[in-house]
Amino acid sequence: MEQRFRNSENSGEWGAAPAQTMCDETRNFGVQLSDGKKRTLGELYDLTPKELVSKVMLEEKVFKTWHNGRTVLMGDACHKLNPSGGHGAVTAMHDAIALANLIYAVPTTNSADLTRIFEEYQKERLPAVIESYKNSQLMSKIMDRGIEGAIILWLYTHIPFWLWRMVLAKTVRYRPQVGFLPNIPLKGSVIPFESPSELKARAIFEQQLKSVASV
Repeated sequence: MEQRFRNSENSGEWGAAPAQTMCDETRNFGVQLSDGKKRTLGELYDLTPKELVSKVMLEEKVFKTWHNGRTVLMGDACHKLNPSGGHGAVTAMHDAIALANLIYAVPTTNSADLTRIFEEYQKERLPAVIESYKNSQLMSKIMDRGIEGAIILWLYTHIPFWLWRMVLAKTVRYRPQVGFLPNIPLKGSVIPFESPSELKARAIFEQQLKSVASV
C-alpha cells in the first residue's frame, strides 16, 4: 500500500512526476564536503536509479517526554529530524552511547535508579538534540521555494570554507565515547565536550581495571 501510494502516477503530489520535479528544482543545490570541494545534489540524483527516487512526508519534532517507568526512548522515537540535515543517525547513535554509559554505571536496576538515569540521559542529550534540530530546520528552509530559502541557499553556497569549518565545529563537539571500553585517542582539531555519562562510566570502568590488576 505504501509503495503504491509513493509511486502511483495518480497520487498527485506524491507520484513519479512530482518526484522528478523535486529533483529538477533542487539539482543545483550545493553540497560542500569536508575537503572543501563542492558538489551538487544533481550529481547524486544522476547516480540514483529513478525508480528509487520518491517524495515522502517528513516530520520534525522533539518530544518533551523521553521515558516513563522502565521504558526509555532514543533516536527518532523521541526526536525526529529532517534527513536533509544529516543528523538523524548520528543523534540516535549518541543517544545509545549516553544511555549505555548510564546503564553501565547504575548501582541497581530498581525503578528509582532507572528513572534517575533516564532523567540524566535526557538532560545530557537534549541540548545537543536541540542544536541538531535547529540545523535540520535550517536545511528545511533551504529546500523551501520561498524567498527565505533562496537567501539562505545563496549564503550557504557562498560561505567561506574557514567559516563553514567554524559552524561545523559547533555541531561535532558532542561526540561521546563508550566509557566502559578502552579509550580511543582523540583525532582531529575539534576538542569534544566532556560527556557526563561517559565520565561516570569511565570512572567505574577504570576502578574495575585497577581491582583486577591488584588481584
